[in-house]
Parts: sequence; structure tokens; C-alpha cells
Amino acid sequence: MKRILLASLLLAVMTPVIAQTADRLEYPLWTLEKGTLLSVYADKAYIRSTPSVNGTIVDSLLAGSPLVADEVITTAPLTMKGLTTAWLKTHYSAGGKEIKGYIWVGLLALNTVIKDDVTFVYGLEKRTVLSATEEMLTVRIKALDQAHRILDMKEWTVNGGENARSTQSKLLGEMGLENVKEIFRINFSGDACGLPTDYYYFGWNGSKLLPLPGKSNTFDAGAFAYTETLIFPKEVGGQPGKIMKLMVTEQYGEDGETIESKKVEKETYTWDGTKATKQ
Repeated sequence: MKRILLASLLLAVMTPVIAQTADRLEYPLWTLEKGTLLSVYADKAYIRSTPSVNGTIVDSLLAGSPLVADEVITTAPLTMKGLTTAWLKTHYSAGGKEIKGYIWVGLLALNTVIKDDVTFVYGLEKRTVLSATEEMLTVRIKALDQAHRILDMKEWTVNGGENARSTQSKLLGEMGLENVKEIFRINFSGDACGLPTDYYYFGWNGSKLLPLPGKSNTFDAGAFAYTETLIFPKEVGGQPGKIMKLMVTEQYGEDGETIESKKVEKETYTWDGTKATKQ
């Protein structure tokens, strides 16, 4: 019953993310309001007596372990893996007692979803600065069993900075794909017109995370709109063994409302139960 309640809470979480810039701490990447239920992303995270790497280790938590946000400590940020984040005062229950301490925010998941005794967490592995205006974030998703052991994981990069100011995740069901029990969708978005929202999809077959085609949407008010739509076999217009992508580009006139031109393109991917191949 406790696990069902935890899953319901986590499924409801939509985690806002604000990406790091040179003059700002990374810690707004996570939802850290008091009382927020969070979980560990790192394979192993230490809980310390003070908000410092010199603080005494009072406990350690494995990936997927839940904890509660109490207070963000901004006075002693720590930089690791290219990420500069705050410490978080936290508490949680373990062994029938309440544990209190501090954890570095960079060790926490951006979001967590539990489905059929499998916990899916994703977070940031590192931040890489390429130039004064360009950076990349390395993201990793992990599938964990009830003992917090990693069943599988996948890693990819997304554009950082202004292109990654928020993130959300969602389970979509199997959508008619052979050998898939669930589809896990993650998106990263910018916070201004003209910046894309990029979506990343992974199928889960019970033991492996299977990369699927992604999509991207961009809207610049009164100027243009670019929309990609994935159609899975179970959806209207879907076909067995195929994933279709519709790409629509619209250009608006001077009034910002009239569509002056519209272009529609289509890509088709065949699905063999383990991978998608573009035709």
C-alpha cells in the first residue's frame, strides 16, 4: 500500500528545471520547496551532518531512495561534474526511525516514476561548457528493481543553458509496440519563444530500456511554428510495427495570425521489437 501511494505521488510530480548559467547556481533545476518528495539519482549518496563534504557521514542512500526536502542551504554551494548546486536539508525514515541530514542537490533525481515494482529515475551526469554561449547536459535514465539495483540505464546529451529550463516525464503505456511494456517520455524545454521543447522516448521491455525516435516542437509567437508528432500503432492513424513522425512547419504573415505557408513532411520507422529503423 505504501508503495502504491508513493507511486501515485511521484507520477503526479512535474519537475521544473532551470539550467545553469555562469552567474547562477544550478540548484533551481530541482523542485526543492519544503515538503517536496524527492529521490536519489546517484548510485550511492551520502547524507552528512553538515552541508559540506567535510561533514560527518550519518547515512547513505541508494538510487531511487525517497527523501523529503526541508530547506535549501545556499551559503555553501558545491561544484562537481561541472554542476554548481546547493545543499539540501532533508529527512526520511529508515529502519523504523527518522534520519535527518544534508545532501548535495546534484545527487538527486530530476524526476522519478514507479511502475510494476520498477523505479525509473533520471538526472544529470555532468555539465560541459563548449563556449560562452553553448553548453551540454549529459542526462542518464536508470531502471531500478525493488532492491535499488540497476536493471538497465541509457545516457544521452541535451542542449543546456536557455534550452533546458524545465523538464517533465510521463509513462505512456505500451502504445501497441511489440515487446514493450511501457514507454517513458522525457522532455526538456526552453523558457522563451523560439526555443525548442525536445522529447526523448524509451521503451521498457521488462529488462531493457529501448531507445525510440524522439520529437521536437518550436513556437515563435506571430512568426512560425514547427511541430513534430509521433504516431504509435495504437493511436489513430497508426500502423502495426511502425512509428510514424509527422513534421509540420507553418509561417505566419505580418498580422502574426494568418498562416502564409504550411509544409507537411512524414518519416516512418519500422519496429522489430528491439529497435526502430528509419525507412
